[in-house]
Amino acid sequence: MAASAQVCAIADPGTWRFERLSACLRELKVTFTLRGAQQEVLGTAILYVSSSATLNPRSGAWNEDFVVEAVDFTGQLASLSVAVEASCTSQCTATNKNPWVGNKALTELGVATGRVSYSNVPAVGVADAATVNYRMTMFQTGTAPVPLPAVNWSNPRTIRCDSALTESGNTSTGCALPSVSPELELPLATYGAAGATYDWAQYNLPGKWGRYSGQPMTRALDGETRRLKTCGTQSSIAFVRKVDIVPDDSCDEFPFASTWQGGTDGGLCAEIVPLLEDGEWNIYEADPARPVTFTEPCVRGHVPLGVNQLAGTAYSNLIQNQRIINKEPFYLSVPF
Repeated sequence: MAASAQVCAIADPGTWRFERLSACLRELKVTFTLRGAQQEVLGTAILYVSSSATLNPRSGAWNEDFVVEAVDFTGQLASLSVAVEASCTSQCTATNKNPWVGNKALTELGVATGRVSYSNVPAVGVADAATVNYRMTMFQTGTAPVPLPAVNWSNPRTIRCDSALTESGNTSTGCALPSVSPELELPLATYGAAGATYDWAQYNLPGKWGRYSGQPMTRALDGETRRLKTCGTQSSIAFVRKVDIVPDDSCDEFPFASTWQGGTDGGLCAEIVPLLEDGEWNIYEADPARPVTFTEPCVRGHVPLGVNQLAGTAYSNLIQNQRIINKEPFYLSVPF
């Protein structure tokens, strides 16, 4: 099974479990009943169906592994032939729709395994949402297949694939589950003054950006333009470095410039200096002439350039690794 099977192991039987890049179904129970000419019950079998799919944030192709377990045969039923077929909607295609060829004969405690494959490569600028559907047919082994009701089910959450142009002019395609919002973790131990700035803003300013009890941030594509408004030449109040207090001082804005919540005029932001003193982060006002009111729509932190850039790289990696597209939400935590 794929890596997402580890996620599925903690799900309840018969239920789906999801992460940003994986979907798995654990032990969907299916009962087969063999009936005679008068519809009398001649035998039964129970099957458990599990599947596990892992998406690729850098490709429109992905696989899904299947396991079908046959148990509890009764009466005249000794062997059951089983076939599974997958399909998907919209622009998605099941490039390999059957986990095994034809019908697999299963006796009691028998197991069938296999893999199906999908592809969804939309046009550049298009985000396509597809539903994956499944169909399983069964009949008594050794008899001619008769028209029996098939068992049908679907992944209850859509899979989104999109294509976009990269800065180098190439096309990048990737897939994710948009119903699962990513979370960016920026531990204080690693991100220092940058993390302290974000944490202070999350808990002291009304936006609570990135907190589950507040509101998520959403990606914006024009981060450089937005940053000029907060930290650059388009701010109504210039950012003045305090190199005597913060070596290699730089302006670190929050919410991030590359979000729709960022890009506010820096003159409206709270401005702070986070300093590590005796093992604790203390926050100081950067400009006594502009005292913090705790009602500001943003913050500018005086942060060493190294950790400022490190946090920016972490956000950039999250965008790529979790396939976050324009206006899509994500959360932020700053653990100790």
